[in-house]
Amino acid sequence: MSDIEFLIDENVLGLARYLETFDIKFRRIGDKDCPEKGSDDPTVAKFAHKENLVVLTNDDKLKKQCDLFDVKCVFNDLTVFAKKVKEYTDTH
Repeated sequence: MSDIEFLIDENVLGLARYLETFDIKFRRIGDKDCPEKGSDDPTVAKFAHKENLVVLTNDDKLKKQCDLFDVKCVFNDLTVFAKKVKEYTDTH
């Protein structure tokens, strides 16, 4: 198992149930000893940097803060998801 630990941003908290299936280590915004829900992006990025966590988010502003503070980030753009939905509706 990898030593990588993730920090799940509050806008993708539902991802936790899938990561648990794969025994992936993670923390969530709002967990004990993590930034509270509603924390600003610089606070989240600085925390992730200090704790050596990889941020999981679909928030473009948080991704930019992660870039600024040299924090690794897995970013999923919701426009890609929306395009897949549109493509599906067009073909069915």
